[in-house]
Amino acid sequence: MRGLTDSIRIDSPPQPVWEWLSALSEHYTEWHPDHVSAEWELGEPNQVGSILRAVEELGGTREIIRFEITSVEPPRGFEYRIRGPISVLLPGGAFAVVSDDGGSRFTATILCRFARLTERLFKSRTAALKRHMKEEGENLKRIIESAR
Repeated sequence: MRGLTDSIRIDSPPQPVWEWLSALSEHYTEWHPDHVSAEWELGEPNQVGSILRAVEELGGTREIIRFEITSVEPPRGFEYRIRGPISVLLPGGAFAVVSDDGGSRFTATILCRFARLTERLFKSRTAALKRHMKEEGENLKRIIESAR
């Protein structure tokens, strides 16, 4: 299994980045213009077993994605598994925040099964996902740094 990864340095200590991410359902629509909504379908925010139901546009297609939190390590981030049919190809991922020379490094990862086959068969979808992840990182950087 291989992952799609995007990483960006944010001029802020990890704690404010974590605090923003830990309120993801509240910030989801401001994070990216293609994010439509997010709400906790099951459980409490940032609890293992909780499920976040998110709606977003990805490459012109409206997606409903259900993220089940599998690991939480404040203020370093969390891991999730994706629930539903798409999990056959994209079983899960993580958001990580680490210290980086007085700031933070935010890394988003989405795991891909059959990575080479998936990238070939779904070339435009994979490109849209990579672009979306990069834009999320850039937007998070802008949001966090402008709040300082």
